[in-house]
Amino acid sequence: MTETPSTTSDIAAAAQWLATGGVDRTRAAVPQIRQRFGLTAAEAIAAIRESNLIKARAH
Repeated sequence: MTETPSTTSDIAAAAQWLATGGVDRTRAAVPQIRQRFGLTAAEAIAAIRESNLIKARAH
């Protein structure tokens, strides 16, 4: 099975979704991001990092 690389906008969309509280906090974030946005595990982690930056800039 081959995964197609996601675009930066896919990662940014996932980060924004995460930063605005879209994630179910009772479940692990990486599987939710992978399922919702079709990202790889590494891309999901990049989205989490970007989400943390978005939240930090908001304070």
